[in-house]
Amino acid sequence: MRTGLSVPVTLMTTASVMAAVLAANPVAAQTGAADGEWGLFGADAGATRYSPLDQIDADNVDQLEVAWRWSARDQGAPPPSGRTQISPIVVNGIMYTTIGNQRNVIALDASTGEPVWGWQPGDNEQRWGDIIEPVARSAGRGVTYWTDGAGDDRIYVVTPSYQMVALNAHTGARVESFGDGGVIDMMDDLRWDERPASLRAGRVANTSPAAILGNAIVASISLHTGSVPTRASPNEVWPMNMPGDVVAYDVRTGERLWRFNTVPKEGEFGVDTWLTADELLWEVGTGTHPWVEEHPELLEASWKYTGNVGHWAPVTVDEELGLFYIPTETATNDYFGGYRPGDNLFANSLLALDAETGERRWHYQFTHHELWDYDIPTAPILVDIEVDGAPVKAVVQLSKQGFAYVLNRETGEPVWPIEERPVPESDVPGEWTAPTQPFPTRPPAFERQGVLEDDLIDFTPELRAEALQIAEDFRLGSLYTPPSLVEEGGNQGTLALPSAGGGVNWPGGAVDPVEDVLFVPSATRLQLFALTEGTENTGVRYHISFARGAPRVRDLPLIKPPYGRITAIDLNAGEILWQVPHGETPRYISEHPDLQGIDIPRTGTPTQGSGLLVTSELLFSGEGARGAPLLRAYDKATGGVVHEIQLAGPTTGFPITYMANGKQHIVVSALDEDNIAELVALALP
Repeated sequence: MRTGLSVPVTLMTTASVMAAVLAANPVAAQTGAADGEWGLFGADAGATRYSPLDQIDADNVDQLEVAWRWSARDQGAPPPSGRTQISPIVVNGIMYTTIGNQRNVIALDASTGEPVWGWQPGDNEQRWGDIIEPVARSAGRGVTYWTDGAGDDRIYVVTPSYQMVALNAHTGARVESFGDGGVIDMMDDLRWDERPASLRAGRVANTSPAAILGNAIVASISLHTGSVPTRASPNEVWPMNMPGDVVAYDVRTGERLWRFNTVPKEGEFGVDTWLTADELLWEVGTGTHPWVEEHPELLEASWKYTGNVGHWAPVTVDEELGLFYIPTETATNDYFGGYRPGDNLFANSLLALDAETGERRWHYQFTHHELWDYDIPTAPILVDIEVDGAPVKAVVQLSKQGFAYVLNRETGEPVWPIEERPVPESDVPGEWTAPTQPFPTRPPAFERQGVLEDDLIDFTPELRAEALQIAEDFRLGSLYTPPSLVEEGGNQGTLALPSAGGGVNWPGGAVDPVEDVLFVPSATRLQLFALTEGTENTGVRYHISFARGAPRVRDLPLIKPPYGRITAIDLNAGEILWQVPHGETPRYISEHPDLQGIDIPRTGTPTQGSGLLVTSELLFSGEGARGAPLLRAYDKATGGVVHEIQLAGPTTGFPITYMANGKQHIVVSALDEDNIAELVALALP
């Protein structure tokens, strides 16, 4: 039995502690972006998002001005507002990134923003544009650079229709020797023959750039979100999805090298964590689906028909150990797991796979039998730390539920104890719940977890009383309190923190590898996990109710602030150094008629932000597509705001930094005055 005790921790210390950390002798660590470039999605192979450049510092950051702007106005149909979540790369003075709804690739002069070349996908790479997985209707998050060091320099891009294209980095022309005329169709390597009711179209996609280690390139995979296994769309059937297996290709030729099955098959490790569903779950109002009648043997175990367990977040590589670190998502159906009883390896896990063979070196599962859409949303971060006087090669995985899991990246063992603690059991008929979940003892959670009466709004006694009355209709509880059925005249579902969007989401975190300090932006948003009986044509017994949202009080959040924050964590001690609100107090709160004359501390904004950039002195972050039109520079030792850089519109992508013509530049994707995505480059006069 997995058991553990809750250990109280202190969430904040003074800035003096941070100063002591900054003065300590650093352990050798990841280097950050090298040579004044930004050659990888995460700055370096360890995804630190750190640059040692120091031309822009706390004394002159207020002098930054726009060096150039490049607009995506002529790049075809734009993605939905805010989905230009790109992190450009800069190599040899050229900036490369994806842009637009079809993921055009652009190459710009990094010093002037002038176009060098552009590539647009053809009809084949734009297939299924009308039914493509909704999450993949975006500009993606960038491209991947590779060179053989002898003149063969390439840019790899993954299209929304899950094809990988190799382009000549100098000209933008396809590399004909790669795959079929420069393209490999990664759809061909999924398990279509094992999922008899699936349609090979539009539901497998990509959001993150590929990762390269040695001769192997691995592309992240996005599968259709699994909240309702069947809807009315012709490309959505039950069982709804393929397993999102890890497939590696030869970086030169595109030939398939190896695969790792994220949903194990018979005889493979972990298959015993996929059990047989209760027969009552197949008794649905629409009757038995044809695939059940034609293939009754599939019902013997849930691994035979369950999909998802993809890895949509960026993959991180360890060049020294020869490992890919793969953060995986939830199995099909995010909120009701009765059709997949068991712990469900390798869902919601970190996989360490040998880059040459694809063999599993180790894995760690963060959530057993996941029911809250707490899939892993962000790249693992590699950092060399010192714990109790001993050097540790660590990997840090941030999670939606507000934990920073710190593991030894050689072995997968926790650096500090992670305790299996009992969690509430579901009362939904046919559901299976894990008796325990893993809770890190260090670092403490950087987000609020669970919802109890003490978490409810208390700006005024009247608002507090209304909040308590509203909460009576819902189930409250600690982290991992399961979704609950809506009852007429009774329970209206489970209220939870963090939400299915996090905590942390795609912007992830960053680390200063010199000082071993982790920085995490996060949002505090209430979520309602309410299940209903399967509606017509869903083919399932229960699914999440989208007709209900989290309740509010007089159009105010039901819970107390802060609603957005940035947290600094000392990774050598496993302690939180500081925590500050991220963003100002929203106007709907500060100008609310019931709150006039009341002193409300700065609340921060509940946005996902736009990712972090760490430099020698500063920490940069925007508020994201729904936030204020600015990029903030924070003092990374204290969390104090040093300067706010005004932009035409809110940031949408990750800020990066590099040197060009002797000047340090900071570039970020943002929206312009007309809500069109643009790249904005900032530099000193």
